Amino acid sequence: MDKVYAIITGDVVNSRGIDPEARKKLYADFDVFLKASKKEWLKSFEVYRGDSFQCEVRKPTNSLRVALMIRAFFKAYLTAAEKKQRGKRGASLKGYLNARFDIRLSVGIGQVDFINKNKVSTSDGEAFQLSGEGLDLLKGLGQKLGLKTFDSAFNEQITPIVLLLDALIEKWTQNQAEIILYKLEDWKDEEIAEKLSISPSAVTQRKKTAQWNAIEKTVTYFEKTMQNLIK
Repeated sequence: MDKVYAIITGDVVNSRGIDPEARKKLYADFDVFLKASKKEWLKSFEVYRGDSFQCEVRKPTNSLRVALMIRAFFKAYLTAAEKKQRGKRGASLKGYLNARFDIRLSVGIGQVDFINKNKVSTSDGEAFQLSGEGLDLLKGLGQKLGLKTFDSAFNEQITPIVLLLDALIEKWTQNQAEIILYKLEDWKDEEIAEKLSISPSAVTQRKKTAQWNAIEKTVTYFEKTMQNLIK
């Protein structure tokens, strides 16, 4: 089939309710995160209106993984004051910090008419329309994760799975989201433990409570199925 693209459109949840200084730092750190992601996961991205963004995923097969990485980044995010509270040895060893930030994301997968690499939001085509329309739908439904492809049969299969993922993500603590982000980026448990200055057993426990096994299997299923669809 013709070339397929994956577009993610998103907006920060309750951005006006975030303290201006914290919001400024959050947006700056998100920009750094997106730039770092271009090395492996993204082709291009654009942040606009401060709290909205759109990106083209490098490989459509990775689009769900990338969306989950972005959600995990926001759920794991700590303000400067919260980082001080957390202390020098990583997310509190005796308890968890609640996630305070989130982002609404819609993945659209399909063909495109044209892409403006320097200003992604001015591009158009099926993938952009699916992504943009999906974001509007999420706002009305009160959900924060959606995904729609060019294949109606696959959409019927994946939609309830994405709904379950969204419900699961809602329950992540900051610590759990942080672990999931590293796992989605293919970090080994030992590397995560060293990075966060926690024990390997703590990594294992946080993976378990965040339902990493279910997330990993879902992402793998999506990537294999999508690969077959776009051959």
